[in-house]
Parts: sequence; C-alpha cells; structure tokens
Amino acid sequence: MSNSHKIIIKELNSLISGKCISEIINLEKDNIFNKSAVSAIIKRFIDINCHYNLDEIKSSNISLKFIPVNSEYLCFEAMSFPNTSLRNILYEEWDSNDVLEVASFKRQLDYFFLFIPIIKEKVLGKYNSYFDWKIGTFSLWKPSKYELELIGKEWNEVKIVLEKGIKVNREKFGRTYRNTNNLPKQSNTEFIHLRPHGKNSQDIDFQYFEFTNGNVEITKQSFWLNKIYINQLLKNYKWKMNLKEE
Repeated sequence: MSNSHKIIIKELNSLISGKCISEIINLEKDNIFNKSAVSAIIKRFIDINCHYNLDEIKSSNISLKFIPVNSEYLCFEAMSFPNTSLRNILYEEWDSNDVLEVASFKRQLDYFFLFIPIIKEKVLGKYNSYFDWKIGTFSLWKPSKYELELIGKEWNEVKIVLEKGIKVNREKFGRTYRNTNNLPKQSNTEFIHLRPHGKNSQDIDFQYFEFTNGNVEITKQSFWLNKIYINQLLKNYKWKMNLKEE
C-alpha cells in the first residue's frame, strides 16, 4: 500500500467513520427512496467534503464497498460485482499470460477494497430508521496471491459447470414459480458464488441465450463474495488495527 492510499483512507476515516446517516444527509437533494439510497448519500457527502473526490479515489485503485452489518459487524447480505455474460467465462482463464484472456472477475478483484460498514439493527424483520444507521470502522482488503488462488479454484468450478451445461428448472415457489439452476450456490462454496444480478427476472443473459442456440434462458448473473467470507474480511482487515500494526 502506498502513502497516497493511506492518506486518502485516513481522510475518509476522519470524514465519515462514526457518523450517523442523519448527520450527513441532505434532505433537499438526497433521494432516500431507492434501494441504494444510503450508499448514494454517503458518496455524495464524500464527493463534496473530501479533499479527494470519487473519481480521484477510483483512479487510486480504491473501490468503496458499503456493507450493511449489525452491531457485531456481521453482514446481512453477500457483496456483488458487475454482471457478465456466462458466455464470456467459457473463453476466459483464471491464470493466463494473455491479458485479454484473464477472467474479468479476477480483474474486478484487482483493487484495494475499502469496506465501509453501515451498522443497522433488524427487529422482527424490520430495520431501524435509516437516520440512525451508523458508519462503522473501516476494513481494507487487497486480495493476496494466496487468496486469489483459493478464489480462482471456485471460479474454475463455475467454469466446469458451464462447460458441462447449465440445467435450468422451473419450480413452484409459494403461489408462483421461479427458475433454479445447477450453478454453485453460496451454501456450497467458501468464497464466491454466482447468482442473479439483473434489473429483474426478465433481464436475460442474451449473449449466453444466443450461444446455446436459444436452449438456455437464464437471468443475468454476477459473482458475489459469500457472507461468511465477508465477515472474515471485516474482522481480519480492520483499518484501525492495520494502523496500529504499522
């Protein structure tokens, strides 16, 4: 990690760590009604008040990831990455001397990930008011060579399933139906899994649909970091702990 990384993260830590959403929200300008409202509110606050705007932070190879957690820093959900066509994975390799052939997901991991925990409580299935949600202690993670090797093994397991062929089944789910498939699930892996990441159930991976000559219709997918793995990263890579070690 370079000094410039340390300076940027220290600045962000001083600016937002420990603050409640009520302290940074702009009720006249912030949209509080969409799913990504809180992360958008924090990003706007950073862009306006930090010495380094979002573009500068990104150009420094730092990726901001907002992680909803409880007071014990246990996350509520897995962490997504941008979706990609399953077709592309078939023509990629996790390890390759050809840059153009390297797995897009491996390239997506080539960042310093600054995990920004959003502490909130869930009681009887409902979260407390977002005004009271608090920004917790940061964690900073840059995947090591060994970690990439472990993640790569699970990526290759996904590729093997794709090479053998995806099986999509329509199953009854309550009063309606949903599609299931044989891609590795979060319960079957340690680090990553594939799951739907489209706008809705009709947001189909058309590249893969065409690749299979119209035989496999599946919603756009993306890789996600498993919840249990995120909890480990939040615990093992706390920013303040790293500072003490230095």
